[in-house]
Amino acid sequence: MTVLRELVHPGVALITINRPEKFNCIDPATDALMREAWAWADQREDVRCIVLTGTNGSFCAGGDIERLLPDIRDRSRLNDDDGTFCGLTRVYPTRKPIIAAVNGLAFGGGLELALASDIRIANTRARFGLPEVQIGVLAGAGGASRLPRFIAPAVAAEMLLTGDPIDAATALRIGLVSRVVEVDALLDTALKIAGRIAANAPLAIAKTLDLIRKSRSLSLAESFDIERAGLRDLLSSADAAEGFAAFAAKRAPQFKGR
Repeated sequence: MTVLRELVHPGVALITINRPEKFNCIDPATDALMREAWAWADQREDVRCIVLTGTNGSFCAGGDIERLLPDIRDRSRLNDDDGTFCGLTRVYPTRKPIIAAVNGLAFGGGLELALASDIRIANTRARFGLPEVQIGVLAGAGGASRLPRFIAPAVAAEMLLTGDPIDAATALRIGLVSRVVEVDALLDTALKIAGRIAANAPLAIAKTLDLIRKSRSLSLAESFDIERAGLRDLLSSADAAEGFAAFAAKRAPQFKGR
């Protein structure tokens, strides 16, 4: 299977791109399996956070140029291309947080998958780039739109217009990733963060994540309105009552997502 999926800890699912002989490049079959993996994780009540990574020292080196790009071109001619790469980059396939554990190359569509994730962490060997202009196209699965929103526009423009990659230390310095760890520590770190998220109240996580995802396209006033409405809803939830009671009793809360 070119996409592996498993429940690795209580509340945490791991999705792994598994085409090591192609540096985890995405072909049409792998793209379809990725869409199935998101649906699997979203439908499971015992999954509260998702970690995405790749096998064999590569996160994802992008689309398989020989197999995926012709498929995209053909679908574009038929007006049947929605711009989604691996079921993630245009419309979020789940209300659950996604952590990209970037363990090596994240080029082209691979970086676009990381950009579409909610948290990005990397190991010291990770490299990031959007080289599409070097082969006559553009980063059309969210890369050209998201990157200038996530980092300084001038830095994003340099990456997008030269196609040159950056290393993990640079990615951390410019805020593209939240942390960089040693190679052997990456997956454990990602799963630890995921476990910490999964232990929190599911409704609160869902509403907070929804606001994070929407806020970049909203005015501050609009964001404030959604934020306050979310707080009002959560204050009447069973999880909030449990959280308050657990805090008063100095015990761990038992959240049910209600």
